[in-house]
Amino acid sequence: MLKKILIPAVACAVILAAACGNSPLDSAGDPTPSVLSIQLQSDSVVYTSWNQCPDADFSAYILWRGLSAGIQADPSQAEAIKIFTSDPLQLAWFDSLLTPGETYWYALETRNTASLSAWSNEESLTVPLNEPDNLTVFFIDPSHGSLSGDAILVRTPNHLNYLIDGGDRRSDWSCGHDRIVPMLDSLGITHLDGIVATHPHSDHIGGLIAVLLEIPVDKVWDCGWTGSATSTYETFLYTVQSSGAQYIQASQGMILDWDPDLQVKILHPEPSPGTGSENNASIVIHIGFQNVSFLFTGDLESDGGEEAVLSLYSEDDLKADILKIGHHGSSDATGELWLDAVQPTLAAIEVGAGNPYGHPHSDLLERLSNRGIPVYRTDEDGTFIITTDGTSITVF
Repeated sequence: MLKKILIPAVACAVILAAACGNSPLDSAGDPTPSVLSIQLQSDSVVYTSWNQCPDADFSAYILWRGLSAGIQADPSQAEAIKIFTSDPLQLAWFDSLLTPGETYWYALETRNTASLSAWSNEESLTVPLNEPDNLTVFFIDPSHGSLSGDAILVRTPNHLNYLIDGGDRRSDWSCGHDRIVPMLDSLGITHLDGIVATHPHSDHIGGLIAVLLEIPVDKVWDCGWTGSATSTYETFLYTVQSSGAQYIQASQGMILDWDPDLQVKILHPEPSPGTGSENNASIVIHIGFQNVSFLFTGDLESDGGEEAVLSLYSEDDLKADILKIGHHGSSDATGELWLDAVQPTLAAIEVGAGNPYGHPHSDLLERLSNRGIPVYRTDEDGTFIITTDGTSITVF
């Protein structure tokens, strides 16, 4: 569903969406068709997504794109732009190879192990000739089993790309390899201008290891943790060094030259953190684009973290329209004083659907609800996107 927050102009977007079954089913014939959704974004990018096929004998999703209607009746007049095999949880693709002014039709074919097919609805849209250059932030779903984490892609108005954290990893899965790199591929992104590793915890940096191995990266900002750390952090630092990316130790007050149209400032941490909570060593970044701003907080906690930032900066420095909630919605983060200072219009929560910690906590959700702040969360909404032209905000 498309949701809009207007500040105050109306943002333009296109979306068609629906939903269907949830649990795996035994299949004895044609597969259950998915319902296809398409969303027009800036930079002539179409976000395609669909609901999960619930059948036990699922085999593949095939996403088709054509220049005329009737793909199911005659697939030969269209192109299979992406094939997802074996994994029924691959539910989205960004189509970036589009021509402004052209009209495109999309349909999703679902196949089962018996090579039988079922087709989704067919949807179309016209790519506008003069799509504005937006600041777009992708809050990537880090969910896999019990894994959680943060993984956020920032795409600037001048088409530069920065990754803030990369989710977790384990022996058979990596948020970097299995979620982030495919997303970059679908967006036509062949290298990253920078990566921010907010702090040493594996659910923030584990997936970055695969990204550094698979995608050229220009710069890496790290909190510079000097205390004891896990082998994942040591592997991450070694991979940064081996990748050839420029390593930069972040510290409060640092101004980042990410894009001439943006104001990007690091508000935290203090230089060379090495004691206390690793969460409170998190890099905190404020990004402003004309009249709209974002605040990214890593796993910053209220005690010792938010308190330190509040003591150094005024409300004018901290105020942001979109707040990335700290520590996956834990009860020990995003306190009342923090909310008083930031005054967010929207709250974004990065959290795994199967996390064992009960995140986001009911106390945190109540604090946001009491202030009337809309909440978007990856455990319920999956990957969601917030885009702005500097005046209005649109949430996919």
